[in-house]
Amino acid sequence: MIADMMNGSVYLGRGFQIIRRADVRLYVVMPLFINILLFGVLIWFGFDLFSPLVDKAISLVPGFLDFLRWIIWLLISVFTAIVVFFTFTPIANIVAAPFNALLAEKIEAILTGKAVNSSSSFIKIARDSILSQLRKLVYILLWSAALLLFSLIPVINIAAPFLWVIFGSWLLSLEYLDYPMGNHELDFKREKQILAARKGLALGFGGSVMILTSIPLINFIVMPVAVAGATVLWVEQLAGEPNS
Repeated sequence: MIADMMNGSVYLGRGFQIIRRADVRLYVVMPLFINILLFGVLIWFGFDLFSPLVDKAISLVPGFLDFLRWIIWLLISVFTAIVVFFTFTPIANIVAAPFNALLAEKIEAILTGKAVNSSSSFIKIARDSILSQLRKLVYILLWSAALLLFSLIPVINIAAPFLWVIFGSWLLSLEYLDYPMGNHELDFKREKQILAARKGLALGFGGSVMILTSIPLINFIVMPVAVAGATVLWVEQLAGEPNS
């Protein structure tokens, strides 16, 4: 499994390489624009919402407990980052879903030398992609609620941060591998089965996307790079799996 995780993590770099191709750039522009716009709005909204709360919390700290102020800043900043991360990813992917599906289709055609078997119109691609994202959103909300409850249980909630990281990595692998898989009309249940059979590969790829998402400025290019990397991973590692 460790070897699979290491293998999965390199595909984000592969994605960055392929989106630089001249024949792919046109398909990258719209997802990149949507990513930058939504990420900027959410960062502004998060700061605008939580900054007054931080100031209020700090004002309540007595002078002799001044050392607690930076801890409050740290805790609220981490909480804000988590909210932005788990809010941004589903929303951005819902809006950009049709364009990401086209990007994945183009990259797979380049890698395999043949077009994806799809005669669908852009409207049908848009509808199917958005519906798939909405189904994943329900899945995300249910598991997030379960993990939140787990995080509130004393003692055992020590494991909660690790579970959130694992869940985030799994979520991101599902999020971006859905595009090449969806182009082959695989439903969400089948996608989970395929990735569950290669958990290490999925977690390695999703974990690398999570790390890139947490880096300021670089996180603006996450979406097209992750779609491209997921498509390369699909073609080279998963397309030949029995469940595919």
